[in-house]
Amino acid sequence: MSATPELRHLRAFVTVAEELSFSRAARRLHIAQQALSSQIRQMEKGLEVQLFQRTTRKVELTQAGRTLLAHALPILKSFDIACEQTRRAYSGEIGQLSIAYTPTVAAEALPKLMLEMHRQHPDVSMRACEMWQAESVAAVDEGRFDIGFARCPKIRGDLECVSIREEPLGIVLGSAHPLASTDIVRVADLADETLTIWPRSLSPGFYDRVVEALRAHRFDGPIHEFENLGSGVLFSDTAARVKVAECRAFSVAFPRQYESLPPGYVWRALEPAPTVPLHMFWKRAGGATVSKLVAVARHVSRRELWMAPEPRGDDGSLVAAPGTGTKGALRALPDA
Repeated sequence: MSATPELRHLRAFVTVAEELSFSRAARRLHIAQQALSSQIRQMEKGLEVQLFQRTTRKVELTQAGRTLLAHALPILKSFDIACEQTRRAYSGEIGQLSIAYTPTVAAEALPKLMLEMHRQHPDVSMRACEMWQAESVAAVDEGRFDIGFARCPKIRGDLECVSIREEPLGIVLGSAHPLASTDIVRVADLADETLTIWPRSLSPGFYDRVVEALRAHRFDGPIHEFENLGSGVLFSDTAARVKVAECRAFSVAFPRQYESLPPGYVWRALEPAPTVPLHMFWKRAGGATVSKLVAVARHVSRRELWMAPEPRGDDGSLVAAPGTGTKGALRALPDA
């Protein structure tokens, strides 16, 4: 009864077939010639064929040997590729990443991160899905997504979280609004205006950060939450859009978020300008591919100078950022 050769036998056979010399093949394989001859005999016995014609002067392949060589070469090549791909997958050089992100991240930050990730690791495929902050945290915590990007997320479970960007927040006004005549609007001048913003239940961390920052500078107006959620931006909600256009409300936005506003709307900077951090978060046991994206995000953050200096008091101590309850814990970008 014939037996299937082991992979080591197949590699030994191919080496002898390529060298047509047992002594040279043994040196190439770093084994004794006697051990190599024994492996070939075992292979011939198991297959019940003769693979080589041996004389004292030369070694030649038989027809059976030539047939086996034609099949053995692609088998060994495929196995070597499989081993290399396995090592690369383990190190995070290849694989798949699923990314959860909130609406305001799509304007600039996420495209830059994904572009750099593709440049450094072209064999990692990425799938990105927009969702609200609360949902994105749950998606990563439950393992449905590998990594998330959101503003001031309320972190839970076994998640790592780090800030990669501090971005100033501005406002969107109707172009006929009295405050639209200046390039910079003082927060105090918004004291009695209506703020229109997405529901707190969907993005509690961002909502709290924005409202607390405005309240800290005398804003005391009513808050209107979006009714039509759409993609989470102002112009997906008809009621909010009309309120702003008619100068009955204002909304908040980052500089790049509304670079091309439709007629009737303007973006204005705030004084003082509240900064809102962008965080990335992932499970502690996220794997090598996640670690690659984390490293890329750190690299892009430093290259683009995304991080503002941490706020410090007169005595040099860290000052708690509004809405976080922590003194710089999520603001600093740790070294890789």
